[in-house]
Amino acid sequence: MKVCSLSLLVLAVTLQFSGVQLHKRFQDVMRHGRSSAPIGHHKRLHGWSPASNYWNEKLYPDWKDDDARWNNCWKGGKVVAHLTSDSPALTGSNVTFVVTLQFPRCQKEDENGDIVYDNCKNDSSVYPGSYVYNWTEWTNCSDWSECGNTTENVFPDGRPFPHHHNWRRCNFIYVFSTLGQYYQQTGGSSAILSLNTTNITLGVQLMEVSVYRRGRRQHTPVAKSSGIYIVTDQIPFYVNISQKNDRNTSDGIFIKDSPITFDVRIHDPSKYLNASAISYKWNFGDGSGSFVSNNPLTSHTYTLQGNFSLNLTVKAAVPGPCMPVPSSLEVVLYATPTPPAAVTTLTTGNTTTANRTIVPTTPAPTTPEENCTIYRYGYYNTTITIVEGILEVNIIQMTNIQVSMAGSEDSMVDFVIACQGSIPTDACTTVADPSCTEIQNTVCDKVTTTDQCLLTLRRSFSEPGTYCVNITLNDEASLALASTVVSIDGAYSTRTVQGVLIGVGFLVVLAIAVAILMHKRYKEYKPLERNVNGEGVGVYFNHIKAVLFSGNIEKDPLLKNKARVI
Repeated sequence: MKVCSLSLLVLAVTLQFSGVQLHKRFQDVMRHGRSSAPIGHHKRLHGWSPASNYWNEKLYPDWKDDDARWNNCWKGGKVVAHLTSDSPALTGSNVTFVVTLQFPRCQKEDENGDIVYDNCKNDSSVYPGSYVYNWTEWTNCSDWSECGNTTENVFPDGRPFPHHHNWRRCNFIYVFSTLGQYYQQTGGSSAILSLNTTNITLGVQLMEVSVYRRGRRQHTPVAKSSGIYIVTDQIPFYVNISQKNDRNTSDGIFIKDSPITFDVRIHDPSKYLNASAISYKWNFGDGSGSFVSNNPLTSHTYTLQGNFSLNLTVKAAVPGPCMPVPSSLEVVLYATPTPPAAVTTLTTGNTTTANRTIVPTTPAPTTPEENCTIYRYGYYNTTITIVEGILEVNIIQMTNIQVSMAGSEDSMVDFVIACQGSIPTDACTTVADPSCTEIQNTVCDKVTTTDQCLLTLRRSFSEPGTYCVNITLNDEASLALASTVVSIDGAYSTRTVQGVLIGVGFLVVLAIAVAILMHKRYKEYKPLERNVNGEGVGVYFNHIKAVLFSGNIEKDPLLKNKARVI
C-alpha cells in the first residue's frame, strides 16, 4: 500500500516537472502566447471568477498560436476579433469593452444568428443567402427547458448558459480575462462587457478575450484578441481651443485682441460624474489672475503678444455612500446633513476628502443615511502663442464696370475691402450660387504690402444672375471672411437693349421715307374732267347731299353758291 502511494506521488511529481498537466486552469488558457507566470494579488471584481478555476478542455480545446488547426476552424477564411474599450476610466466608474467579429469576405450574420453568404460580385460559386453555419437547423431542442439540460450548453468552467429570450441567436461564447479573473458570456457576432473599476488597480491593465464557435459536441475556437485599458484617479478630459479668424487651431498660435473660446470635454461615458459638482479653475498666464467657474465653456482675450502658460484644474465633488474604514489611527466620516465640528483636509495623491472628523482607533457607527464626498481632480496645462492677426473684414463699396474685350463683353465689379488688424498677404474671392452652397470658381491674389488695410478686388462675371461672393483675407496666422450677394444685369442685357433700339430706329426712318414718297405722289396737280352728259344729274345729287349732310358743307363763304358780304 505504501509502495502504491509512493509510486503515485512520484508520478505526480514527474508529470508536474515534465510540464504535463492533468487539468488545465483558466490562467493556463488565457495567456495569448505569453509564458505562464504567477498572477499577482488583485481585489475581487464583482461578478468575475478567479483564474485558478478548472477549464473544460474537452469541450473547449486550447490551441497554441502556431497550431495548424487555426487555418481550418472557419469555412472560407479566418475570423478576426476586434476588441475596443472606452478607457481611460476614472476609478469608481465603469469601463466598457466591445468585441466585434469580422467574418471572411462575403459572409455576414443574418437575423436568426446564423452565418450566411452575402452578395459577392466576383465569386459565382457563392450563392447569396446560402448558409456558412446554420445553427438553427441542427438545434434539436425547441425550447430552453430542453436545451438547458444538454452537456454542451455550458461554459468552460461548467456553468450553464444563461436563459434569455434571444438565446437562439447567441452562437458564440466569449471568455474575458483580466487581473487573474475571468468572465463568460454568450452572444452573436458582437459582445459588450461593462466592468466597474472600483477594485481595479490604477494604471495600465490588459484585457484578453477568447471566442468560440458553438458546436454540437465541442465548441471550436475561432479568434483571440487583447487590448489595454487605463484606470486613473485623475479626471480624464481634453480642452478644445478655438477662435474666430484663427487659421489653424492645432498649431497653438492665436490672435491678439480677439476672444479665445475654451471648451472642456470630460471623458465620462458611464455618466459616473453626473451627480457631481464640478468646478473649473483657470489661470491664463497673462497676469489676469485666477478664474473659477462651474461652466465648462469659457473665453478669454489676450491683449499682448507673446507666449503664455495656460493652466486648468478641474475639481469634482463625487457623492456616495461611506465606505467601511479599517482600524487605523484615524477614521474619516462625514454625516449629512450636519457637518462635523472639527474639520480637517487630508490629501493623498490626487484625491482629497474634505469635511472629515478624526476619530481615535474605533470607527463610529454608521447608518444607511450617511453620505460621503470624495474629491477628484484633473489637470491641464499648455503653452499658447499670441500674435497680430486680421480681426475683421468689411466690404465697404461695390462698383459695376463695363469692360469691352475682343469678341466678348464681361461685367466687372470692383470690391473695395477694408480690414482691421494686421495686413493680409493673400486675398481670395469665391463665387457661388445664391444659396452659397455650390462653388463656381475661386480666385486668389497676392496682396501688395501697404501701411493700411484697404484694397480693391476686381472680379468678372460672364453671365447675368445673382451670385454669393465670399472674400477672404489671410496671413500666416489668421483668416477673415466677408460675404455679400451680387446681382448682375450687365453685359448681356445691355447688348440686347442696344440691338432692339437700333432695329426700331431703322424701322422709323424707313416709315418716314415711305410716307414722304407717297405724299409727293398723291399731291401732284390733276385737272378736273367735265362730264357733259351727266352734268344735270350731278348737280341734282349735290343739292340733295347739301340738304341732308349740311355738316359737310364748307364754311368758307367763297365756296357758297350765293355771294355774301364780308
